[in-house]
Amino acid sequence: MNDIAVPPVDLQVIPSPSLASSVVMTTPGARFEIKDELRKVLALTADGVLHIADGYQADAYVMAFVDKLEHEGFDYQIKTASMVEIKALYETSQQVALGSQAETLRQAQALELIGHAHKQGASDIHIVVGDDITKIYYRIHGLLWEVRQEKSEVGGELCSALYNSMCDVSKEHYQAHIPQDARVSRRFVQQLGLFGARVATRPLVDGPLMVMRLLYDDDTKQTPEELGFLPEQIVQLSRLRSLPYGVNLFTGPTGSGKSKSLQVQLNLLHDETEGTRHILTLEDPPEYKLKANQSALSPGETWSGGITNSVRLDPDILMYGELRDLASAQAAYTGGMTGHQVWSTLHTNNAIASIPRLIDMGVPRYLVTDPALTTGIINQSLIPVLCPHCRIPLRKHQRSIDTTLFARLDKLALVDQVNLAGEGCTHCSGRGVIGRSVVAEILATDLLFMKVFNEHGASAARRHWVKEMGGITKIAHARQKIAAGDVDPRHAETMVGPLDFDQQLVELSHA
Repeated sequence: MNDIAVPPVDLQVIPSPSLASSVVMTTPGARFEIKDELRKVLALTADGVLHIADGYQADAYVMAFVDKLEHEGFDYQIKTASMVEIKALYETSQQVALGSQAETLRQAQALELIGHAHKQGASDIHIVVGDDITKIYYRIHGLLWEVRQEKSEVGGELCSALYNSMCDVSKEHYQAHIPQDARVSRRFVQQLGLFGARVATRPLVDGPLMVMRLLYDDDTKQTPEELGFLPEQIVQLSRLRSLPYGVNLFTGPTGSGKSKSLQVQLNLLHDETEGTRHILTLEDPPEYKLKANQSALSPGETWSGGITNSVRLDPDILMYGELRDLASAQAAYTGGMTGHQVWSTLHTNNAIASIPRLIDMGVPRYLVTDPALTTGIINQSLIPVLCPHCRIPLRKHQRSIDTTLFARLDKLALVDQVNLAGEGCTHCSGRGVIGRSVVAEILATDLLFMKVFNEHGASAARRHWVKEMGGITKIAHARQKIAAGDVDPRHAETMVGPLDFDQQLVELSHA
């Protein structure tokens, strides 16, 4: 992939009020430029203070400069200073101007970077600052692609400009040695056609890491089928939407498409009820535009406090961006107990694991294992979809994959159906993949399932779900997409695990 081209930038430095006392207006090229000799005894700063060296107030050249200020109607006040202090003012002003120019240039580069990543369809931008070089990556279709390299100092300045001058929700100023979180100002993301952008940083051994999550105002893929859910799973999702109350959770790792799936579910709820039910959200920050009353977590507001407040606003359906701790999880279950349909997200590896995770968080077991309260758990991942124009059959390229993976595919009788990612073509911008598709497992709970979980634990409950309830695991879902020739098994195993993992988990738990 080619490097990002940054156009020439016309740098115009406009001092902010916080820098006004450091910016001198009598430097060469400034509005009130004066000769070198006069700069030894006089300096006018942008806050309107005229610094005059002690003993030079009656100097003819100084008085002529004062007359000039009065003639132009410039409001000023005189302050006596030493010649050493005046020299220091000019030196500081030069440093501020150079720093402002550098930050302005880096800000322009940052805007170009985000804009280019958007055009490429990237979900994330990684800026990895090392000892000598900075590497910049895009995550596209779930895979990381290196797009360019810069000098180490350029990467540091880019991170600083992004955090300090482009974020409106941040803690203090950029500090490379500590983890920080921020949100890019809407005035920047809107001009780039994005819904939002989140920033997270962390110090690494060789330098700082900054990752930007790009949030799209995405109106594509507005049905579960378009997202990649199976027909039988779509029926389950429809039933969950029809329930009068209960807690439904989309779970999975970061970047697994949980928020997008929530958007589709809530928009369908709005359409199916013809807007007759009050759908209220609490998000930090909102990630997609919804057919709902969307609200962001206010500064200083806790998740539990926001959730408690939301129940008082006459909602029918509540959506919380994430269950992050015990307080938010308990508050969400309170919403379910008071007759509301609740939707939220949680970070877990599979659907069944969400139940012990909630219990470990401190939610009472009797609430979590009540099938009338915990009504549905969806766990999902996103897998790259192969480009149909350049994908290649495994049978003709057997040596390109690991022998143990080939053995697993052979045991599952999938070899003749499998395609692999090709070298790329014009249709896929040279990547070999054209998008991502959901692989998911949906647990619609019932009394017997919860009884098995309470009496025999998560492993037995998982086997009961698969064997007795017809549950489709993420791995089984991925195998279907591999068998259709749409997914490279190497990508699938990276996202969901070995393709024979179900046998290990389900069959061994039977023993």
